[in-house]
Amino acid sequence: MQRRWAAIYLAFFLVMAGSAYSVMAVAEEPAMDIEGDTYQQGDTLEANGTTYTVAELGEGEASLAYNTTVEQETTFANNSVVEYGGDQYNVTVESGEEPNSFTLTQEFDVGAILQNDSRVDNQTYQREDGTEFVRYENGTTQPLDEYLPDPDQEQFSVGDSIEHGGTTKTVQSVSSSEAVLTWEETTAESIGLEEGGVVTVGGTEYVATFPDNSTVLLSTDVEGYEQVSEDREYFQERTSGLMYVVIFSVGAGFLLAAMALMPRRE
Repeated sequence: MQRRWAAIYLAFFLVMAGSAYSVMAVAEEPAMDIEGDTYQQGDTLEANGTTYTVAELGEGEASLAYNTTVEQETTFANNSVVEYGGDQYNVTVESGEEPNSFTLTQEFDVGAILQNDSRVDNQTYQREDGTEFVRYENGTTQPLDEYLPDPDQEQFSVGDSIEHGGTTKTVQSVSSSEAVLTWEETTAESIGLEEGGVVTVGGTEYVATFPDNSTVLLSTDVEGYEQVSEDREYFQERTSGLMYVVIFSVGAGFLLAAMALMPRRE
């Protein structure tokens, strides 16, 4: 009698496991069938005059690489020394309440010039009146201002172009304290893409999904993606529940069978 009831319960649990497994076998996960454009590695898309290139595509990730132009600026402070044309120049802003220009005056490396001139001492001297001078080997002297060559001078006004730091810059404004130079630089940027990630490209929101490791789909149907994701999550929860039924039923059935086959004490 004991084994008979065990066989009945075993059959019940096996039927339960088989039913749950059969439902799992025929169930289909909701497809990600949202509409959008698909791209592969190296493909491009245009948005608001900017070209985006699909890069680093694979394993559910990618990026959109693009170039952007950024305005940069630098300042030349009045009475400061800046590099220009490979030499050092002193900045002198035009006098007046509303200056419109500045002058770059070449600065000399006096020590280097003296060392390269065998006719004079390698240092300068100063008279009692403060005049700085150089001394020749024959004992004669010459004021330093007269000894040095005429410095190069360049004047620039608002709107002028100036070559500085390997870049063509524009004099944007001049004040009594400084001159402001501006220029544009092109920099490389990228937008990261991941499964379900929402990004803004050219002012439009897109959601990314990956049909396979070599393709990314960009869709404006963000709500549609979220709905399918919720349906998939619900499907996974129900599938997991059925799997627990299978495991429990098979385990319980074999446990009952093992107990029924245990030798009885007479």
